Amino acid sequence: MKWFEGNVASAIDSAQSKRCLFIVFAADVEATSVSMQDTWDDDVVAGVTDNYVALKVAKGSDSYTQFTQIYAVSEVPTSYLINSVTGGALEVVSGAVTADELAARLKSAVEKLSSAVSSMAASSTSSTSPTSPPAEESSPSAAAAATGSTREDKERQQRVAKASEMIAAKRLEKQEREKQAAIDSEMSRRSAGKQLQEYKAQQEARGAADHKKEMRREKQEADRAREDIRRKIAEDKAARQRSKESDPSMPATASRSPASSHPAALPSDTARIQFRFPDGSSVTEDFSSSAQLSVARQFVAMNVGSRWPAGFTLQTTYPRQELTTEVDEQTLQELSLAPRSALLVLPKSTGRRHGGSGGGSGSAVSPLSGLWKILMVPLLLLQAVWLWLTGASSSAPSPSPSSTSQSSSQPMAQATAAAGPSEARQRRKKGTDTGSSFGVSKEGSVNRFKPNDGQDEDDEDMGTWNGNSTQQQ
Repeated sequence: MKWFEGNVASAIDSAQSKRCLFIVFAADVEATSVSMQDTWDDDVVAGVTDNYVALKVAKGSDSYTQFTQIYAVSEVPTSYLINSVTGGALEVVSGAVTADELAARLKSAVEKLSSAVSSMAASSTSSTSPTSPPAEESSPSAAAAATGSTREDKERQQRVAKASEMIAAKRLEKQEREKQAAIDSEMSRRSAGKQLQEYKAQQEARGAADHKKEMRREKQEADRAREDIRRKIAEDKAARQRSKESDPSMPATASRSPASSHPAALPSDTARIQFRFPDGSSVTEDFSSSAQLSVARQFVAMNVGSRWPAGFTLQTTYPRQELTTEVDEQTLQELSLAPRSALLVLPKSTGRRHGGSGGGSGSAVSPLSGLWKILMVPLLLLQAVWLWLTGASSSAPSPSPSSTSQSSSQPMAQATAAAGPSEARQRRKKGTDTGSSFGVSKEGSVNRFKPNDGQDEDDEDMGTWNGNSTQQQ
């Protein structure tokens, strides 16, 4: 079966122009419609006639809606065999039928259409012929058929026009609905976007408020913790004050304890001095800032006792400076020992550094330096004796030295030993040591010792002096 491609109006015009059978097949996607579609495509049905216009309309389509405005469709599938000239239904086949039954009904519709077309042609010829009898003498049946045909054509045309108008109206209505739906969708999208922005703004505002609230809470907690600390400090101060008032010996004990990491504030007229001893211990005492240094020295003397028979010295920590007895009459404020300071208490040494002045004006000698000098005395004596022996043997005329040379060299050795390494070094530099067999040769800024009597140069006897303050051996 060859189906027409177009709408209902075009199919009707095509069938009217051909004066052929107009077939309309209304179907859907159900199995019955599929079976009826196969029946229409059968060769038995297709071989009945080839003078037809067949239109297939799907349920729910515009062509289906337009066709139902003209012909009432009770069920689907339904096949309509229509007279294209008059518009009347020659056969209506409901549901699915066999190919033979459909071919028989199609053949009957073709015969009915041929009879109707023949009668209409005969009536048209009789009305236009000059020799035709008068109208009242014509056949009554032909006149009635012609009148019925004309009325049916007008009704059919009215129904087609009405259906076209309804289809156009529905199309416009559908377009309006789609346009309104698009507008509503856009409005909904904008409204949703606006609501989303408002929600985000509310979330941000809520987050900022929560952050401020959290910061305020943390600040309040910090303030409470600070107040608790201040309250505990005040309670501790009050407890210490009560303990000090109840026990008079507490201040002296507290003054001799190590300094705390957070010392209490001192009055403006008080000088707190910490005395540090060589063994690592310390004693702290409070004095009046207008008191003299001699008061602090007496306090240290009471604490030292008889441990250091030679006495002691007081020195500042930084810069290192000894506080001699000459400044005992000055006040602690004048010596910059108030309100807090630390003094080193060191034992006095029996010896002084070379070049120091007496009367306590020189700097104190450390215990390690004194011990080192004590250990150096035997070595210096041996060196002086060795120098004297070597010098005496080289200068004597005979192998056995005389008593005069021995007596003269002994005081020199003693003087060399008493002078210490510094004077011996100076004499060797200047070449004035009469008991030495070495001379000095100068090469640029470097002075080199060498034997005076032509002896072999030994690496242990040789040394260099760079002329500044050190000697390289």
